[in-house]
Amino acid sequence: MSAASSNFSVSKTPAIQEGSANSARKRMVVVDDSNTILHMICTLLEHHNLAEVVGTAENGLDAIEMVKAVNPDLVLIDAELPEMSGLRTSLVLSQMQPDARIILMTMDPEKQFLAACAGCGAHAVIYKPRFLHELALLLGQDLESQATLA
Repeated sequence: MSAASSNFSVSKTPAIQEGSANSARKRMVVVDDSNTILHMICTLLEHHNLAEVVGTAENGLDAIEMVKAVNPDLVLIDAELPEMSGLRTSLVLSQMQPDARIILMTMDPEKQFLAACAGCGAHAVIYKPRFLHELALLLGQDLESQATLA
């Protein structure tokens, strides 16, 4: 797969991390239209000390407002959102907050979809079924050395 942006990565590339794994946690906004998934993601991020969740949103329009309000380092966005797709939201956020790193979550590993992600301002794509492991790799963390959830 060729990516439109040299900073774009698909899962296992540690392109997001700046500094060492021991540096301060990145501030993150998490966006997903499922309350259950949103709560699970935030809980796991905090439990594994991967990021400080500073805001959440359930659709693209609310995500834009949240990012304006809290100015996060990272934005984790579900690709399929109501009102405004994750891809469109990513494009708007990348233009509005160019310093924020955008990570899209998807269930669709198709090359055409990944190419669209690269063209919408996303810095990385992770697969929802493996999001915790892939996000940890992107952020330069070693989950295997930490206790896991039972």
